[in-house]
Amino acid sequence: MIPELPADILDKLDRRIAASEMAGWLNLSVIREDNQLIYTLGFDEAHIGNPVIRAIHGGVVSTFLETASWYEAYARLPEDVNINVTSVHTNFLRSTTPTDVYASVSIHRLGRRFGFLEATCWQEDRDKPVATAETGIRIKRPDEKSSLADKT
Repeated sequence: MIPELPADILDKLDRRIAASEMAGWLNLSVIREDNQLIYTLGFDEAHIGNPVIRAIHGGVVSTFLETASWYEAYARLPEDVNINVTSVHTNFLRSTTPTDVYASVSIHRLGRRFGFLEATCWQEDRDKPVATAETGIRIKRPDEKSSLADKT
């Protein structure tokens, strides 16, 4: 079961985004549509990877999708858990243009220790995604005892 979004979630996310240098560089913002969050990568010239075709760098797109997935898990889990990204696989579907990019995140599973999410981003048409990313996360709860794997 996917946890509902708390009523004050945008305030919580805005505070966290304001404290993050990476989110600032991405010009990250978020809005709420019912029980879904929509993330925006605000276009900046620094995001251009190929100046000839003026496409946003693939690393910027991948980082945006990873970041959106992390914030989605953060929005839905209790504040006292620690979330670490363990894997990201990005699929680039079409070239970007020098405009804002939007993303939504689907949660496949948020378990006790692991979570699996899929982010999809688009520009002008939500039905024409420019990239998707599958993200695995490690969820560490405060009552969880440390294991040898956590110490390496």
